[in-house]
Amino acid sequence: MTAESLATTIGIPASRLADLEEGRERIAANLMRPLARALGAVPADFFEGFSVTARGVVRLSSDDARAADEEARLTRDFALIRDNDARQLILALVSSYAAFGELAKV
Repeated sequence: MTAESLATTIGIPASRLADLEEGRERIAANLMRPLARALGAVPADFFEGFSVTARGVVRLSSDDARAADEEARLTRDFALIRDNDARQLILALVSSYAAFGELAKV
């Protein structure tokens, strides 16, 4: 998709899209959803590799970014599990494994 066709699809001038791309203009929340839809993405994809901290938005290290992506995937998939017993078993498994990992470091 060309920049011009993307701009037309989301209803903004190509010059504004260029400003957004280059960081000369901040993207408004009301534009993020149509832009994500046009790109076949979700708004969260725009923040991949970044985190909001007390210092503002910061770029994550590659290890932290990977962990954040895995956490998001885990959260999204866990929300799809409707069986409460299965959810509790998964939580217990993760907690046990995390505790074991901490013990293994000692």
